[in-house]
Amino acid sequence: MPRSRPTGIATTALLILAFLTVSPASPARAADLIIANGGFDDGLTGWSGSHSPGGVTAVTWQGRTSAQIADTDATKAYGRESMPSLPAAAGTRYAVFAKVWAESGSADLYLRFRDDTGALLSSAYTHVTATGQWTDVRAAATAPAGATRVSALIYSGVANVGTAYWDDIRVSAAVTNLGVQLESDVPNGTAFDAAGGTVYAVYTGTEARNPRLAVIDVAGETVTRKIELPDSAASPTVGGWAATVATDGSVYLGTYPNSKLYRYVPGQTTVSDLGRAEGGYSFIWDIEPGSGGEIYGGTYNDARYFRYQNGAFTTMGAVPIRPGKENVRSIAHDPVANATYLGLGTNAGLVRYDNATGRTDDLLPAAYANESMVGDLTWTGDRLFAWLNRTLLVLHVVRNADGSYRGDVDAVIGDAELHVSPARDGKVWFVKDEVLQSYDIAGRTVSATSARPGMDVTGYGWAGNTLVALGGAPTGTKVFKYTPATGQWTSRGVSSVPILPAAINALGTGPDGKIYTGGYLTGGTGVYDPLHGDADDNTPDTPTLTGLHQTDSLLAAGSKLYIGVYPSAKLYEYDPTRAWNPGTNPVLRYTGGAAGDIADDCGAGQGPPPQDRPYALAAAPDGTVYMGSVPKYGKRSGALSIWKAGTQGRTLCVVPGQAVVSLAYQGGKVYGGTSARGALGVNPVFPPGAQSTLFAYDPATGGVTTYPLPAAVTNRLAITDVTAVDGDIWGFAEGWLFVFDPGTGRYTTATQLFPGIDYKADPTHAWRDANLTTVPWDTGHVYGSIGDQIFRIDKSTKALTVLHTEKGMDGLAADADGNLYYKIGETLRRYVP
Repeated sequence: MPRSRPTGIATTALLILAFLTVSPASPARAADLIIANGGFDDGLTGWSGSHSPGGVTAVTWQGRTSAQIADTDATKAYGRESMPSLPAAAGTRYAVFAKVWAESGSADLYLRFRDDTGALLSSAYTHVTATGQWTDVRAAATAPAGATRVSALIYSGVANVGTAYWDDIRVSAAVTNLGVQLESDVPNGTAFDAAGGTVYAVYTGTEARNPRLAVIDVAGETVTRKIELPDSAASPTVGGWAATVATDGSVYLGTYPNSKLYRYVPGQTTVSDLGRAEGGYSFIWDIEPGSGGEIYGGTYNDARYFRYQNGAFTTMGAVPIRPGKENVRSIAHDPVANATYLGLGTNAGLVRYDNATGRTDDLLPAAYANESMVGDLTWTGDRLFAWLNRTLLVLHVVRNADGSYRGDVDAVIGDAELHVSPARDGKVWFVKDEVLQSYDIAGRTVSATSARPGMDVTGYGWAGNTLVALGGAPTGTKVFKYTPATGQWTSRGVSSVPILPAAINALGTGPDGKIYTGGYLTGGTGVYDPLHGDADDNTPDTPTLTGLHQTDSLLAAGSKLYIGVYPSAKLYEYDPTRAWNPGTNPVLRYTGGAAGDIADDCGAGQGPPPQDRPYALAAAPDGTVYMGSVPKYGKRSGALSIWKAGTQGRTLCVVPGQAVVSLAYQGGKVYGGTSARGALGVNPVFPPGAQSTLFAYDPATGGVTTYPLPAAVTNRLAITDVTAVDGDIWGFAEGWLFVFDPGTGRYTTATQLFPGIDYKADPTHAWRDANLTTVPWDTGHVYGSIGDQIFRIDKSTKALTVLHTEKGMDGLAADADGNLYYKIGETLRRYVP
């Protein structure tokens, strides 16, 4: 079966490269087709008389405003049609949906097509006999040649005698672009000018929307200028982690996924594209100023250290800077010694590089060699501050007698947030336990203040004697000010910041029937009410719910929505019947990243490493929630986390050396599919001979049983979806459909439906690819998506029908009417089967 997906991505590419699929070059123009007064809240307004007069009235029935058709005459027909009708395009398939309570007799729902003159061209209908309850019904047809309008008709035909109640009439095209679901106003790369009065911050975009540079006035707490970063279709710029101010006052920005360097001269209205960092593959992670206006930087995926000076890039030292490393994740520069400190991964490393001689010295204490990477470095106050997985090391860099250097540990500060301030009066400042704290360099002591920044700090600076920080909070960008001499502080929102669409990372159906979306990188949660949206594609139908970081998975269980959040594999519980209030609703229930030991990897006698990416969720009838995950950077063994109300939860090794990327609950056990791809940073990406497997976890005994895929399945590096269907477990492994019978422990089906899928050549899909679901109105089929296609499989014959192909599509969720939802970049799409 033909199949399209992005190709040519290096085997160690970061997740963002897997995520960046093709999106429209400009905002699409399509949205929900809304029937005016489709719920009869305004009586029969907007519904024209049809057929015999009378017979239809607006009433309240069983708690719903509705249209009652009371047909007592077997010689007459009664009905009402939605007018004015909605725009339609010939050759496009449409569907009409409604809720009906047929108390007696029968009821009909019609989809009708007309031309510009109003002439009826064709129609399709569904017929319902007495139901005695609210029932969902639908009818679908393709608009004929000449059709320009579509409408809905509720109807009682000649010869029928009976009473029916109608409500919630909706129409949809077969494919609808529902537009942007999430917005973000959170800064990433941040830099302060020398005087601390201006902050320069990068705001992340998407494949279709370029990032923005915001110039922020600290005193006025407002954005004074917003500038779009230019790019090209062949080399798109999505966002940037790196920003700095050079000694000549120029502002430099490092971006992804094209490893470009940009320069902004304060006061100008544009930025200059300086080109791609020499040899850089995708990310410029960090940049720091040197002397004379030069800039030093570090890249992924070749762990390259470079200099930019006088319009040219120069590689400094070896490539990679240390064998086996992929990331120069953080940089700090000592201008007095002309030495640059490089924080590395994977695994963590810390190198002092002498820019005059090229000498390199390793400084990281051996106790931290198992960490994934040095995430932040700051050289200030004659000390090096290194951040590793919430631990802040204070290092005194000492020159040995032989000319080499070592890093002596002055202090180890746990549970510290990312970034420290430049030193002032012998102290640096940082956030720990949500409180601003100081570290006295000479005294080696930590002291807390009463100040609470209330944000994730992205950078610090000094404006006179006032410490200033910029960062992102649930309410948007904030600027924090603290005066050490008085202890006075403020934390206020910044006005006029860029608000950009956020790409969708995960989608799922909530217990309230709404479609929830989670934002990539910048986080946020979107909510869409199926077929009740608006006509504006460019902004979300409802304001973005803030407070959660990047969502990797969503699951409705009972009356709650469970949300798997990256980083640290956090499980949140949300009750849609209550107001969104981060901290209490949704509430954090479990953190997979806090379990296990970073030195472990499910080896003999070991537990799991800390977990990071919760791609799979499942739930049992007793309220137990199961979470499958990919481990922290540089580790191979994912895990199964188990949480239930009243317990602390736990994380277990299930298949050593493999990530757990799909889960389903069936018959008292949890079934899972693994991926032979571990976390980012593992090398090689797939260990020789590694094969994914289906496993079952028995909560009663705690035992794990593996069921290797049948020998016929030639590609088996990842099982990216499993789902329970009629008591069996259906799953997909690299384009192979398998059906497993839990009763016999045997595979009853193994058939290759999508040839040509090869995760070795394209490992970016080895965590998330296939999706399977069922819909209530079609009990004979299983629906799914893989690559760029939505498909249907006959349950009996396993025959495949590809229903829709669209480049860049990903994910799958179904609403109560059986319509399917997927994402492309920052837009949510609907397909009506």
